[in-house]
This record gives sequence, C-alpha cells and structure tokens, in this order.
Amino acid sequence: MTGTKGHDAAGSQEGSIVANLASGFSPALSAAPARYQPAAASIAALPLCPAPASARSARDFTAAVLFTWGLTDILPDARLVVSELVTNALRYGIIAELPAPSSRAQPSLPIRLRLLRHPAALRCEVTDHSNVMPTCLATNDNAEIGRGLSLVAALSHEWGATPLPAGGKCVWADLRLPG
Repeated sequence: MTGTKGHDAAGSQEGSIVANLASGFSPALSAAPARYQPAAASIAALPLCPAPASARSARDFTAAVLFTWGLTDILPDARLVVSELVTNALRYGIIAELPAPSSRAQPSLPIRLRLLRHPAALRCEVTDHSNVMPTCLATNDNAEIGRGLSLVAALSHEWGATPLPAGGKCVWADLRLPG
C-alpha cells in the first residue's frame, strides 16, 4: 500500500494515511526481535505529529493497512492497542520533551507508528523521543485516565517498552493472528 488519499509514498504529510513500506525501516529504530524483522512488504510506518488528532490518524492507518493485509479479524483489537500506544506517547512521551512555553521554537518531535506483520503475530510499535518508560498503573474505578496500558496488556499476547540506542523508546504490543 503506498500513498493512499493521493499522497506520495514518502509519507511527506504527517498525520495522513500513508504507508511507505520500504523507507524508514531501521532495526535501530525498532525493538522488534529478529523474528519480527519481516520483508519490506510486511511493514507499514506512519510518522505522526504531536497533536490530539494523531490517535485517530493512527487508528485509520491501522484499519487501512490491516484491510490491505487481510487481517480484518484482529482489526478492533489492533485499532484499540494502537490508539492507546499513540495516546500514551502524546500524553507522556512528547509533552515531557517539549520546551517551555516561553521558548520561541517549537520543535517537531514526531512519534512513529509501525506495524510489522509476522506469520503468527502483528507487532504494533510506537516510538517517541522521550526516555521516560511507561508504567502500567493499578486500575481505579474512579480514575478518568490510566487504563490504557491495562487494555494493551489484556488485548495483546505480549507487550513492553524498549529504550532505543539513539535515545527515546519503543513501546510495542504483539497481537496473535487467528489460525
């Protein structure tokens, strides 16, 4: 899948549904073990700007990619997992790295969503530039936030967070494929 919605395959427009299956793939930017380093046709990546609409863009992108890959059976779980991972990156990863409001330059610190298709699983990865690792909070029935990683843990076979060699982190979740 390249450049849906009329955009080029290079993914030049952040937040749009664009998959550049060959570019942007670097083992250094991934926490995926060797068994999750698939051929380029099994990778889809989307850079996202630090904005509230990014979670929706990530869900839409995930739906488009999984539809193309014929993985509609796991679509509801994958959309929710991706949404929670991106929301966490926005809430805790990006905000911690932005300069003080008095600073004139607001750097673009994108987060990146990658979907990696493996014969037995789908890996959903979200990377950001923050070194702050996520923690799964104890659920509180009265809390308005804090359930995201609990949902990720419940829906995925395995999940975790890995520091990246160049700084930042990759938070990932593996969803088993049916069959």
